[in-house]
Amino acid sequence: MRTQALEAAMQALAAIDLCDAVYVACPVSSGIRELELMRQLSRFDRNDLRRDYADEWRLKVLEPNKADARAAAADTRRRFAGRSVIDPSTFQLDGLDQHDYDELCERIIRRHVGTLVLADGWRYSRGARVEAVLALTLGLPIEDSAGRKLTEQWVLGALDSVHDTLHGFPPGLLGELFPELSLGTDHSVHGLQFQ
Repeated sequence: MRTQALEAAMQALAAIDLCDAVYVACPVSSGIRELELMRQLSRFDRNDLRRDYADEWRLKVLEPNKADARAAAADTRRRFAGRSVIDPSTFQLDGLDQHDYDELCERIIRRHVGTLVLADGWRYSRGARVEAVLALTLGLPIEDSAGRKLTEQWVLGALDSVHDTLHGFPPGLLGELFPELSLGTDHSVHGLQFQ
């Protein structure tokens, strides 16, 4: 079922010949809101947090993140009039887990994206971090939400600075929440496994 859902999504994009799209990398299910909720509840395992506090996580993390993503996508559409803009917060396919969404977004960026926009808070989002490094690896132009062109050095520096800005987490946990990513020389992102 999962493979069928991924293939159906990719076929739909191929059917409309989507190319040179602008992808908005943004927090959806993680990000600073989830980190704050973890710290507030002293629940530092994502799966446990989402299972044991599902309603609170949805109201305090998922829904506000989706609202911010919609706003970022709307701003991006105004800036990139005439180009397709992809808002990953709208992806909702039954039966997919986080790994499947990672694979879906990776495949979309590789095949259909010409520019990546990093929405506010992106550096605290596990998925947006991966997408930023993938875009760097592929040589895609990257901008922030205000339209400023971002260099590889700036993006990598922003990724590295996250650990310094977060306090109150058990030692070693931030390394688990934010796996180390590095640019691949073979158009891959080291530190993340795609199928």
